[in-house]
Amino acid sequence: MAGPPRKDTNPDRPRKAYTRPRTGTDDKAKTSPDVRAKRTSKQRDQNPERSPPKTSRAAKHTSYSSSGTERSSNVLSIDSLAKLDALNEKVTVVTKERERKAEKQKEKEKVVTGRVVKDRGKHRRKSDNREKRRVVSGPLAEEGGVRRRKGGYTEEGSGKKRFGRKFWWGIGIIVLLLAIIIPVAIVVSKKSSGSGGGSGNGGGGGGGATQGGDPPNTNLKGIDQNSIPTASKNTILDPFIWYDTTDFNLTYTNQTVGGLPVMGLNSTWDDSTKANQYVPALNESFAYGTMPIRGVNLGGWLSIEPFITPSLFNTYQPNQNIIDEWSLTKQLGATDAAKVLEKHYALFINEQSFKDIQAAGFDHVRVPFSYWAVTTYPGDPYVPKISWRYLLRGIEYARKYGLRVNLDLHGLPGSQNGWNHSGRQGNIGWLKGNDGSLNGQRSLDLHNQLSTFFAQPRYKNAVTIYGLVNEPKMTELQVNDVITWTTTAVQNIRKNGMQQNIAFGDGFLGLNKWHGQLQGVQGLILDAHQYIIFNKDQIAYTHQKKIQFACAGWSGQMKASIDTSTGYVYLPSSSYFPLTNHVQLRSHPLRRMVPSRH
Repeated sequence: MAGPPRKDTNPDRPRKAYTRPRTGTDDKAKTSPDVRAKRTSKQRDQNPERSPPKTSRAAKHTSYSSSGTERSSNVLSIDSLAKLDALNEKVTVVTKERERKAEKQKEKEKVVTGRVVKDRGKHRRKSDNREKRRVVSGPLAEEGGVRRRKGGYTEEGSGKKRFGRKFWWGIGIIVLLLAIIIPVAIVVSKKSSGSGGGSGNGGGGGGGATQGGDPPNTNLKGIDQNSIPTASKNTILDPFIWYDTTDFNLTYTNQTVGGLPVMGLNSTWDDSTKANQYVPALNESFAYGTMPIRGVNLGGWLSIEPFITPSLFNTYQPNQNIIDEWSLTKQLGATDAAKVLEKHYALFINEQSFKDIQAAGFDHVRVPFSYWAVTTYPGDPYVPKISWRYLLRGIEYARKYGLRVNLDLHGLPGSQNGWNHSGRQGNIGWLKGNDGSLNGQRSLDLHNQLSTFFAQPRYKNAVTIYGLVNEPKMTELQVNDVITWTTTAVQNIRKNGMQQNIAFGDGFLGLNKWHGQLQGVQGLILDAHQYIIFNKDQIAYTHQKKIQFACAGWSGQMKASIDTSTGYVYLPSSSYFPLTNHVQLRSHPLRRMVPSRH
């Protein structure tokens, strides 16, 4: 007896009718069903590779329900016929059910906007040797093929979810740790940098600014903002707008001396310190003219120069022509210029700098500053008065380490030489040009204020040399105008009670040209700048050859300049090269220089 029709595993395969080949009606009629079944079994045993021809379900169903004539040619038992009828009914039901589902699926696809990726091979993930389909839209979920869990979808039976509760807990813990670690690391870093040596402020009150870091200004905590009068808020007298309050006295006062504020100064001082064992303490006399001056110049601090502080200038393009403090402050504008320059004043030179100067064996420090530390005039872009308090704090640091100060007015109204370190590069407008006389008088007024201030007892021993004007370019100025101006300035300074030594520049005339000049004026020092750094051949000299050059080339001039019968009273000093043991610092910031003494 033939078995039931084979179940087709591929319902999409096209259905073809199949009719069993016949050997003749008479033979089939004469052969009993049992014989035919045995014959069929025997044929299969003889040819096991042979499989019955594939027959579509539709064709078989047709054959089972064919005419009575055909069915009479295939005699079946009552049991087999009943089974075939039952199978026919089952297949019909299954077919109708599939058609119903297909129709229902089409209706769903019209509503659902997403779709399942057909090419699952491109997005297949393997886990535990099992493949999972990536769910990209709703249809598959609606078919019941996936379970929705917290954090995402997974395929039914996969046993794993894509983003679960543990995942989000992990994310939360990481965020929490970062929120704790980052602030702690910043605080520790600041504390570490603040306690380090080198560029620290040496233990001054209120903490100190480190290189590249902002000062903590902790000494502001004990100050009541209401103690600052309304009229003084947001002015130079308001410490709450200062970038750096380290070692300043923050008790408000509007007291002035010579029209210059004393805000920030302590009321007491100590002049008993000496720089080293070879020089007297500050409150003892220094024998100028017989004792060598071992000093260093703080170039680029309160009077900036592009080649000393290139970082303030090299961010600009050449066509912007930012070449001096005038063009820099004009480019920045008043607000930004004040912020940039005050930060420079606070960080470029601090207490550690003066401590290093003393440790290097120096006993003098020259501090250049410009007229805008005191005041500005109409049209000036300079930052007014902020550098004044840093100048005063610098003097106190020098005092602390036994260093005598040589104050030097580096930039005068109109520019005394037309070079960038005077503030503005270009034309000379001091004692020359349309406003030459006006700027000359302005300069005298400045010295009147400054000398009144530094004539105070607290500066008698700390500020021992007072410079009138840095490098007046007397090769382009009227010599008599400069000498007349110098004489008037000295007289005004003496009237104000300032008895310190007064330095004036040689104007690049050469020491011999000063023979017979300024006779009868006491307490003067001729400031001669012998440049070596701009001569490549001299830069290449050995240390010993530089000393020989100075002694052989300059000794005669120095001797002539101190001959009272022909010229001068005091030993000329060089602020930039060791005529009297000064050291050139113009091209090297102090913190990067290993000073040498000659």
